[in-house]
Amino acid sequence: MTQPFQPTIADTPEAAFYPSLQNPAVALCTEVWKKIHAATVQKTNNPYTAERCAAKAFRLAMPPLSGYQNICDFIACAGYGMLLGAIKAENGTKLLYAAQVALATVPRESKTQSRTEPRPSLHPTPPPLMPQPLKKKRISPKKSVSTPQYKELGAIADGKNPPQP
Repeated sequence: MTQPFQPTIADTPEAAFYPSLQNPAVALCTEVWKKIHAATVQKTNNPYTAERCAAKAFRLAMPPLSGYQNICDFIACAGYGMLLGAIKAENGTKLLYAAQVALATVPRESKTQSRTEPRPSLHPTPPPLMPQPLKKKRISPKKSVSTPQYKELGAIADGKNPPQP
């Protein structure tokens, strides 16, 4: 059984100097970047390759763009990644735009929820609709209206002379 990976940056003394690392998603992305960068430098002795591999690992560690909290964490990771140099500015703007589009799809009530206390949905998802057999409707003829005005109009339409007043 594997244990979930917990970032260790928040527990270090340098965490006080990096308030962004208080966010677990940012801490995870940064931890992944540091580990991959160090391992690649040790293996290849090429800093350019290490930067590229670590940047890719940073982006892969970012949260998915689904759900309000994940989108907020994604934005925080993208911003910190640009600050760190793990994400190029031209790619960072595209990532932030994707997060903006994803945020627009989140229902309004999700955005107002407390981050610490998720509320259950007030409107549960209804079950899918089942196909219903078609019912044939019987069309009945229109009933004639028997007011004097309509009788006069009906007589004109039929080509008969209307009654004279």
